[in-house]
Amino acid sequence: MNKGRWILVALALVLLASITSSGYAGAPSPQENLSLYAGNKLIISSTQQTIKSVFVRGNLTAAKVSNVNYPAKDFTLTTNSTQLYTLNIWLSYPSNYTTAIIINDPVAASNSQYTSYYVSAGDLNLTIFAAFQPAPSNGEGVPLSWSAFFGWFSQFGNAFPLWIKILYTILGAQFAFVGYRWIRFEDEKRRIEGHLPPLDRGNRIYLWIDVVFRTLLAGFIISLVLMLGETVIITVAQYLFFVTLNLFPLVDLFSLFFVAVLGLIIYLAREGLDKFLDLKPMMED
Repeated sequence: MNKGRWILVALALVLLASITSSGYAGAPSPQENLSLYAGNKLIISSTQQTIKSVFVRGNLTAAKVSNVNYPAKDFTLTTNSTQLYTLNIWLSYPSNYTTAIIINDPVAASNSQYTSYYVSAGDLNLTIFAAFQPAPSNGEGVPLSWSAFFGWFSQFGNAFPLWIKILYTILGAQFAFVGYRWIRFEDEKRRIEGHLPPLDRGNRIYLWIDVVFRTLLAGFIISLVLMLGETVIITVAQYLFFVTLNLFPLVDLFSLFFVAVLGLIIYLAREGLDKFLDLKPMMED
């Protein structure tokens, strides 16, 4: 009798496992092959909090993946280079939901829906093979408009950290205000006293270029001091006090290099205006 009971229990477990596996295997598992341009954004959007987990295979160092808490309604993937990615997305919800695959083109500022799925309830195992190709260089498919310009400008601005943008915005506004008042004061002073000729258009261009150069120089020095200061603090805390500090990351070599190159170009332009066009205004000794 005991042996018969164990046989019945084993059969029941086998039957339960077969039912469970058949139910899981019965979940829809569509596969999609997508071709995108580098810089495009692949978006998985759902009407409910259905995205339970995401598996991405490929060169993740060249990709930007949305950092969200699951379950979630949206998931995004983008890269600026030629790459191949495989995405396995598991979606599940007790009631009906709709999930769409959307391709976002930031240059054209447009969204195009590739396809969508309606699920009455339960699971959806979605597999996407995404191939990011080089963007067209001949201008076909890329409209020359203000939206395209702002899309490019937005992409370029994403290369700089937020604190760099805030720093140069504040410095730019301050130097522009002070520079405008100083140039106007200098011109009025020359007109009233008559010792020096008033500022002409060429002199004003030279002075404004000088203001821009001083703005970049001040921003470069401030950002360099902040980056070096943070590096020194973290190094001292780690190697002398054996403490790991999780500070806000300030080190950004790209912004330093970009400002240094741009500042050098503006400096050479200022010196060229002085040497070849003699636009530097005469100053009192």
